[in-house]
Amino acid sequence: MGLIEIDSSKSGQEVVINGWVQAIRIKGKIAFLVIRDADSTIQVTCLKNKAPEVFEKLKQLTQESVVAVKGTVKEHKEAPRGVEISPLELQILNPALTPLPFDPFADYINTNKDTRFDWRILDLRNPAVLAYFKLRSAMLFAVNNYMHHEGFTFWSTPKVLGQSSEGGADVFSIDWFGKQAYLAMSPQLHKQAIAGNTGTKFYEVTPYFRAEKSRTRRHLAEFTGFDVEIPFVTEEGVWPVLEGIVKVASDELRKHKKELELLNIQIPEVSTPFKRISYDECVELLNQNGMPMEWGEDFSTEQEAKLWELINEPFFIFHFPKSVAKFYVHGVEGKEKHSHAFDLIFKHELASGAWREHRYEQLVKNLENKGLNPENFESYLEFFKYGCAPHAGFGLGLERLLATLISAPDVREVVAFPRTVDRLAP
Repeated sequence: MGLIEIDSSKSGQEVVINGWVQAIRIKGKIAFLVIRDADSTIQVTCLKNKAPEVFEKLKQLTQESVVAVKGTVKEHKEAPRGVEISPLELQILNPALTPLPFDPFADYINTNKDTRFDWRILDLRNPAVLAYFKLRSAMLFAVNNYMHHEGFTFWSTPKVLGQSSEGGADVFSIDWFGKQAYLAMSPQLHKQAIAGNTGTKFYEVTPYFRAEKSRTRRHLAEFTGFDVEIPFVTEEGVWPVLEGIVKVASDELRKHKKELELLNIQIPEVSTPFKRISYDECVELLNQNGMPMEWGEDFSTEQEAKLWELINEPFFIFHFPKSVAKFYVHGVEGKEKHSHAFDLIFKHELASGAWREHRYEQLVKNLENKGLNPENFESYLEFFKYGCAPHAGFGLGLERLLATLISAPDVREVVAFPRTVDRLAP
């Protein structure tokens, strides 16, 4: 029985509970034991003259040992939650070594992060840390429901590729039966193939790998990508879907008041539609407000932060220059230097996407203009030779979305076992 199910309505009933020893205190002939599971805690009060065998076993207990207790539920106004357990039997399922590597309940936010992540198995027992993952689960479930309601089909694309996903250098190279292969940093090439050749509204939620040597609070080497691709639309056709994902995620998170209270956070309501501001307007805005920027550059982290400060609400930046767009992005008709790439800024870059180039000959030209050899993308280019439909899409990081909405101090907080430049264990 879960501890959260035990209340005054169970008074007088015999129950069996399981959990971890959060605290134990023995005073003379009375012992108080606090047991914790994933959802709650409960007090066990043992009198030596009522349960002498249990009392002797309690003396062997250490903090974080795993136990099972059989006992009777009793109302007790001074006990936490107004009830306690009077024990009949105590079984020590697995004793914990002492001392603990660190106390997971002592000011966890100010505990050294490396210590916490080294001993993540203990860190995750803290209800406030565990709250991140209850929120993550709820958010993902809600967004999945939204995607199905909107007519999207969930696909799974390869995570081992014969060429890098986007022609970049930030990829992990592996040996694939004697051939060089790469871990996917996005489903870019295959999601285009699916949307453009089947007419299916594509989405996928899955791990990806990026070999960026970044040590910021927003970067992971292994992350969960949330990718969307829609046939027969331009970038404007996918913006409402991206807005919907962010709004549904925010609305769902705000329902979980217990977890938000544990984390001491409030989530403001997200209003849609988001603002749309062109790349050219953003460059002008930065130059007018003391942050010089040359046209044709990509935005730095500091420039994104400045734009957020000036606009102070989620917004799309559209019509990026071709100089910073990927080879598969469609150009803007009548604007030789512009592309149909976009970013969503929500405090920082939250998502990026584009109207894709679906014409074979133009894709070959784009590759050559980027200094890439079309022969290295031969299997990808085959997707576009036999009537590939126009399509657009985007990708965002699930962890970054959650961390942004709940103002987490570090994206690693919302990953059970984070993988970064410096961390490959536990």
